[in-house]
This record gives sequence, structure tokens and C-alpha cells, in this order.
Amino acid sequence: MLLYSETHEFLDHYFLPPPKTSILDQVVKQLRRKCVLIPRPKVQTAKTSTSTQHTAAGTSNYRLSGSASKEQPFPLVVRGLVNRASEGRMTRSQSSVQKLWTKLEDLANDIRQCMETAGVQCTGLKLSLLPDSRSDSDDDIEDATSESFVETEGERSGYKPSSYASLDMTVPVAVKVNEECIAQNRKQLMRAMSDVLEGDIARNFTYGISIEDDCVSLWYSTRKTTIKATSFSYIERPDLLIRVFLSLFSADREALGYESHITRLADGSYLYELDGITAKTDDLASSQRLRSKAVPKRGHSFCFKTTHLVSRGHTQIWKAVEVISKSNPKAKPKCREIILKDTWVDADTVTEFDLQAQLFHDIDVLKQSDWESLPILSCIPRDRPEFARLRGYLQGDTYKSLFLRHDGRMRYTSPSEKSFPSEKVWKASNTHPPTGSPEPRMGTTRPDPPDSKPPSVSPKKRCFFVFPEICTRVSDLPSLGEAMSVLNQAYFALLIMFCAGWVHRDISDGNILAIEAGGKWAAKLADLEFAKKLSPNAGSPDPKIGTPYFMAYEIQSSRHICHMIRIDQELPIVWDPEFWDPEPEGGQLNARRGEHWGKVRHTFLHDVESLWWLILWIITSRVGCEPSRAAAKEIFQVTSTPTITRSDSLCVGIPRNVTSSLHDGVKLIASALEHFRARLYHDYCRNIPEMRLDYINLAPVCALPLVFFHNIEAFRDVWGVLPVRQPREAAEAARLRTQTVQPSAGPKRQFPSAQTSVSLEHGNNEDQPGPSKRRRTHSRRGAKAGRKAWK
Repeated sequence: MLLYSETHEFLDHYFLPPPKTSILDQVVKQLRRKCVLIPRPKVQTAKTSTSTQHTAAGTSNYRLSGSASKEQPFPLVVRGLVNRASEGRMTRSQSSVQKLWTKLEDLANDIRQCMETAGVQCTGLKLSLLPDSRSDSDDDIEDATSESFVETEGERSGYKPSSYASLDMTVPVAVKVNEECIAQNRKQLMRAMSDVLEGDIARNFTYGISIEDDCVSLWYSTRKTTIKATSFSYIERPDLLIRVFLSLFSADREALGYESHITRLADGSYLYELDGITAKTDDLASSQRLRSKAVPKRGHSFCFKTTHLVSRGHTQIWKAVEVISKSNPKAKPKCREIILKDTWVDADTVTEFDLQAQLFHDIDVLKQSDWESLPILSCIPRDRPEFARLRGYLQGDTYKSLFLRHDGRMRYTSPSEKSFPSEKVWKASNTHPPTGSPEPRMGTTRPDPPDSKPPSVSPKKRCFFVFPEICTRVSDLPSLGEAMSVLNQAYFALLIMFCAGWVHRDISDGNILAIEAGGKWAAKLADLEFAKKLSPNAGSPDPKIGTPYFMAYEIQSSRHICHMIRIDQELPIVWDPEFWDPEPEGGQLNARRGEHWGKVRHTFLHDVESLWWLILWIITSRVGCEPSRAAAKEIFQVTSTPTITRSDSLCVGIPRNVTSSLHDGVKLIASALEHFRARLYHDYCRNIPEMRLDYINLAPVCALPLVFFHNIEAFRDVWGVLPVRQPREAAEAARLRTQTVQPSAGPKRQFPSAQTSVSLEHGNNEDQPGPSKRRRTHSRRGAKAGRKAWK
């Protein structure tokens, strides 16, 4: 997102702290002694009657924030920069840009010398002139910052940095001697700042400077938002340029955007430092305590060196090893690789670390209650083995084995980013300024009318967590039987969350993981970053959160599915596969499909639906059947709103071209999945939004996944041995996740980022042929024999 700010507001809120007035005065005096600053020519001072009222050597009459009016230029000018570049001997050639840059470099060097004389230490920051390169893209400037996150293939830790990334402290500067290439110049700078952030994970933010003729603009960029200040003239206000250089050259690494707890090593790897926690977060008494300002006691630090990059972008997932210390980055003896998660969250939200502790606290409270009588469990008979399994998980701390847990001994949470006062910034309606000067010289007037509604920008904070277990995605498990078993286990974790009043809000292939122990795969439900405790009272609608492939239809479309006429037929919960016809007709309900706009709140229904989409994706796209994978592409697309095919898949039935192209071994699963869908859609129609807040109305749908997994066991010998494989694509589109999906208004530049899943093992990329004709025939006989009623 690109926002604008007045120059003086930018200096006050987004830029580095100003130098002391005495230091600025001393540097100006020395620059004047060296004849770097000279009196303003009389031809220029005659333009205003007030300029002669100021002393030639002092700066006390000028605020360091840059709020002086246009009628009061600074009484001194920089020698060689008295006239606008376009009005002098300089032309539009590249050599002219270099001449202007040389003059600016000379000024910067003179300022550094004066700083040393004044006893101010320079920290070694360099200004880096961007090479002149015309953009071959027509993207808007505002679109150069994307909120999309795309998972990448695993890479070695020391991947090649971007062209503008450097181990040195640098600030990119884009220069043009005329004002005809403003959009190109600023777009080039934005991309350079993005490359700086992308190429060095240790950077939290970066500054930039753009110059067109004599107009100087300051920039502040994070991975989500860029703030641009209105322009000022280095001819009329050289004191502001001196103030900017003074602040930059005296700032330390942290003030310039480097994370103090990350060190980039010479080989391209990173050293992360996490604070030791001596007090157990699990012992917190309540959720209120989690939100208190009390800071946990900290022990010694833990240091980890990255070895492989699993995913990068707004969230980084690393393989790492623990090292001896920050000064001695050698791996500890007999240490093994762990997973380190580096993510950004809203500054005013509870971290994932604390969310897990709060969830576990609520589950512990649940265990002490008469949880077996909860209305949400009323459709699961107590004499069923599924209920006995739920009892087992809720004995002691057994339930914790279902979740991917952080190492509670360590973590790190950074201070929040600079705040973005909504009344101090605006979003311009025209991101391509017209030819000429689009902004006033002094930057005191907005270049475009502000939006009627101020932009909402939430400051972020950075968090590091360590996971001692290395897991595998459910879709990367060796066989379909193992994948379904893990999904079954993971649903018990979801069901326990439901009983405690929580929803996950991001059920996906990357967040249902597995770990192998004793030859068996155990499920690990991961990524509680967006988990939320439901309130029985109606509230504001939830933002679009999730993975588009698996996002619930109502969440993705921001519409409620509602009934248009009374539903007279009540679908029963039947624990019997004989209830299911292998090839049912879709949409056999006495209700007509309908939708209406409204406040969509994420409930248990939506998490269950995400599980349904995940199962459908696995049996169509992960069993080595190219026809079904091709047909399913109409359903699984990365889009901000669901397609008609996706809508019909849920509300009418799985498309016939998909079911007919399925691998023979999974057609019976698809039949069970179709009845799963019919019952799910029935509950959407039966429960208006207000009814969904009463948990008794959600009891049937909470039993539905258990019924599905129970009934497909009858023909496990048909599908259980089918291998699960990855498609040929290097980066699966299903790994794209947007926290707030908005309809696309045009092409956007997408910067690499990640889904916050912890997955390290990958399947075979080779094509897997389907079973032979003999095996298919045998499988059908086995399925037919296995279809018997359970008592």
C-alpha cells in the first residue's frame, strides 16, 4: 500500500529523530566556513521580502520538521546547487544525472567531515545511486506493494541477495534531472526498496530518497506499506537536506531498519537470537493476563543459525541449528535441526505463542467441566468409539500431542513498527502524477484530494518461535491411507477447539502436518496465528483469512448461504455406509439455493467446510490421476471471490466432469464426500446467521467429519494403498494465502512470501500411473464386499 504524508509530518512520525539544534547550527557554520553553503543570490532573495530578516549563519528560526512556509526560503544555498538542474547546463543525458549525483555526494562528504569536527560519530551509512533503467511494466506505482504471500521451494540459507541488497548499510537514491520521468523514477525507487527488504531478512524497514530536478522526496517502506513525503526543494530548503543527511549518517543500524536480534553472516545465512523465558506461559491464570503489559522474566539467550529456507516473504520458515553463542556461531555438539518461524503480526494482537497458551488454558478449564454433556457433542453417541477416543485425548495433557507446539523456553517479540496516524496520511487517487511539478515546492499541500475515509494501517511487530519437531504436510505423506488417518486425527484437535469455543480459521494442507513415530504418522495441527475464540454475541464480520483453495465459500464470497423456502426434509446423521448410494444425485434437498450479503462471522461450519475442500483437493489432485487434477483446476483457483464452478461444487454437487475423471480407487471416497457436502449445505441453509451462535444447532455438522472417516474405513483396502504425490509445478498455487483478499483491479507485482506452514519433506515429482486393470477390478470387488452395516 502506498500512502502520502506532508513533509513535516513525515519527519515527525516516520523519519529518524532530528539532530540537536546546536549540532545542526554547528554543522551549518562549518559548511559556511568551507564555502559549501553560501549566501542566497540577491536575485532569488528579492523574490521574498521576509528572507532578509534571518541571519545568514543561524538555523534557529527554522523548525527541523520542515514546516516553514514557501515564502521563507533558507537564507543560504549549497554552492553548485543554486539553480534547478533543468535550468542550468545539465541536460537529460545520463552524464547529467551523474553530475548532479556528484554534487550531492560532495555535499554528503562535507557533512560527514563537519560531523566529525563537531564530535558526532558517523555510522558508515552509504547513499546508493540507482542505475538508470526504464521500467518495462505498466503497473501502477501503488501496485508495486503487494499483500500476497506465495510459498517457495526449499532453498539453501545463503540464497543470492537481490541487486540492491548489501551487507553494508545503504539508502537507495533515485535521481532524474528533469520532471518528465517522475513516475518512472519513483517506481524504480519503490522496487529498489522492495529488493532491499526482500534480499536481507534482517531488515525491518528501509528509507529511500527520490530526486527530480530540485524536488526531494523522502520515503519509508516496510514489507506491507510505503509512506512517501511530499517534495521539498533543495534550493529553497537546503537546511532540510542537511538535516536528513545528518540524521542518516548518525543513526545506528537498528534505527535504520535492521532487526537487532538477527545478524546476517558473510555466507548469506542468518543468526537469530531468541530471549529465554523463565516463567512458563502455560501457567498464566487467564486470557486477561496474557494481554497485560507485564513482561515475562527472561533468562539467557538462545542463538540459531539458519541452514535451509523453507518459505520466505512476510513469514519466514527456516531450518536451523542451535549455535554456541552470537559471538561463536558454531553448531552445538550433537544438535539437530529445528524449525524457526519468523512472522509479523499486528502490534495490538496477541502473539501465536500466547494464543496457544490461551487455547490450552481454555481446554484445561473444559476438562474440569461436564464436557460430555455439551450440546455441540449431542450427535455423537457416547457409546461410539469416536467418543471414547475424544475422552482419551481429554485425559491429562494428551490433547497437546495433537498440536504443533512451540518451544516454551524461548521466543522473541520486537517492538512495534512506527505508528501510522490515519489523519496524517492519505491515499492518492492519481498514482501517476502528470508531467511537470505534481507537488508544491515546500510540500505543504496534498498533491491529490484525500480519500473521504482515512486509510487504516495497523503497525506490526515481529515474532520468532522455535518448533523442535520437523513435520510433513498431509498431502506429502506416502499414501492416501496415511493422509486420511492424519486428517482424522487432526479433526479431533479441531473438535476439541470447538468444544472450548475456538475456531482455527485457516485449515489447509500446510497447517495439518504429521510426524512419524514408531512407524506411524501422528497429526499436528499447526498455525494458530488466526485462531479465535468465538463470542456468543454478534460482532463485526471477520476479514477474509485463509488459503483460497480451502477457504469456506461464505468467507471467500463475503455472503451468507441462506434458505429461500422452508426445508421440510431433515437429513439424519447415519453411521452406516448402506445409507449412501455410490453415485448420488447432487442437491437432493427441498430447498432452493440462495444467498444474501451480510456480516459473515467465522464459525465451526467454516472450519468443517475447509476440511471438506482439503479432502476433495487431495483425492482429485494428489493421487497421480492427471484427468481429475485437470478437471479440478476449475474448482481450485487462486481468486479473491469463488468461481461459479466452486460455488456449484458446494451448493449443487461435485461436478460430474470431476467425479467421472476420478481415479477408480477414490470414487467411493468421493461418494461419501458428496453426502458430506449435502449435509453441510443443508446445515448452512437450515441455520441462519443468528442460529449459528447457538452451539446446539451446530451439533450435526460437528459429527459429520467423524461419520465420513468412520464410513470410508469399510473400503480402506481400495484406496488406502494409493500413493500420494506432488504435481509437476514447482510452487503449488494452493500455497498462496492472503490475509485480506480484495478483488484485483489490475495486474499487481507479487513479491515472494509465504504461508506460515511448517513443512519440510516433499513427495515424488514423477508421474504415478494409476493401478492396473486387474487391480481396479479387484478393488471394486473388495469395496462391494466391504459395504456392510455397522452396529
